[in-house]
Amino acid sequence: MVIIGVFGCIKMITVHEGGHNWARCRVLIPLVLVIVILEIVYIAHLDKENMVAVRPYLTYHQHLKDFEVMRTWNENEINSSAYQTELEIEAEVAKRLKAASDIKIVLIWSLAFGNKNPHKEDRDKCGACQFTYDRSLISDNRTEAVVFHFDSIRANDVPTPRNPNQLHIFWAMESSATLKVTRGVSLRFEDSYHFNATMTHRLDSTFLASYQSQNLAIALMGNDESIYDQIMKRKSRLAMAMISNCAITNGARVRIAKIKELIRMGLKLDGYGGCFGKRPPRNNAAQLIETYKFYFAYENSYHCKDYVTEKLFNNALTHHAVPVVWGATKQDYERITPPGSFIFAEDFDTPQKLIDYLQYLDKNDEEYLRYFRWRLMEPAALPQYGRARGFCAICRELHGINADERFSTKYDASRPSVPLFSDRLLPRSVPSLSQWFYGEDNPECFK
Repeated sequence: MVIIGVFGCIKMITVHEGGHNWARCRVLIPLVLVIVILEIVYIAHLDKENMVAVRPYLTYHQHLKDFEVMRTWNENEINSSAYQTELEIEAEVAKRLKAASDIKIVLIWSLAFGNKNPHKEDRDKCGACQFTYDRSLISDNRTEAVVFHFDSIRANDVPTPRNPNQLHIFWAMESSATLKVTRGVSLRFEDSYHFNATMTHRLDSTFLASYQSQNLAIALMGNDESIYDQIMKRKSRLAMAMISNCAITNGARVRIAKIKELIRMGLKLDGYGGCFGKRPPRNNAAQLIETYKFYFAYENSYHCKDYVTEKLFNNALTHHAVPVVWGATKQDYERITPPGSFIFAEDFDTPQKLIDYLQYLDKNDEEYLRYFRWRLMEPAALPQYGRARGFCAICRELHGINADERFSTKYDASRPSVPLFSDRLLPRSVPSLSQWFYGEDNPECFK
């Protein structure tokens, strides 16, 4: 009736009618304006509430869009000088690997936790090398690298005299917090020994000894959108975690507390491993992970530089679960993961907001599948793509292939510590191992 009255008033105005009806219109029109204003205010209030509720979703959507801009070389940068330079470097690497036929010896002097694990690398990707535990080869002219695992380094058990032309490599894959706080490794002797190269999880190591197998991620890339249906067909559960270290490190204690808090708050998260008293199926853990939408890849250390273990790549991404990550910094995760592939727990102000977001994704397949867009990309979109790892990287350098140096977070193309290619093994130096491994890490790593 109010609307009819307003239209009547509009008609009076257009035909210039007056009288008592016009007096009624003078009251009706302001009343309608007040109602319209109240409606606008109410709708704006609802929109504000909704924006607050979905802000994490919008934030992550923008995060993914930003990554899509840089998804791969061959979409937007195929003609760039950087891309052409990369092609030239890879071509030179391939050329030199074919010629790297003379056998170099890599001597593992001190064992990793007492184990003599066999090491054999792909000759075509790494060059020709012999990996051995035979200490009698320390004086062999072909022995150009000697590797020392941190847990079995002893002051009275090192090569003497030392050959200055060899690389003596400090090897550790534990976080700096685990070494310094949990194991009490001071690195004083190691500093005095003057190791001249490192092999750790740190991206600025001389040689990267990563927990993640990029080959697994690469094998999953280059798909078309039919992969989405294959992923969703497997999903029947929400979230899971597999944790057995509940208290050995401070980070482990914080980790399990955070996950159990999420469970108490109502997140449907299934826990496996010693911390939950429930063993995963012995022979089909991979198939189990594939049934979950989210895998909680929480580390046992907090903000320790570049410390990301196999949970992210080998457990979550390889088995088609979106990793929810905690432990490293966001920048550290972005340096190694496929673009837009993970959820960073610290992006959420409260545990409840994280739960809300996971539940939102659970109900919205299209938004959930955004985290698998990396599966459509080419492998070259991966950070650190092309970098050799561990013993393979050592073998390459012994053959004068130093090209992996360009992936280091400290690499400066204008002032490289070594050229990308050389005709022999070049000298390396680590001025202070303790300063590098402990002093350059984040302070919160050791709390």
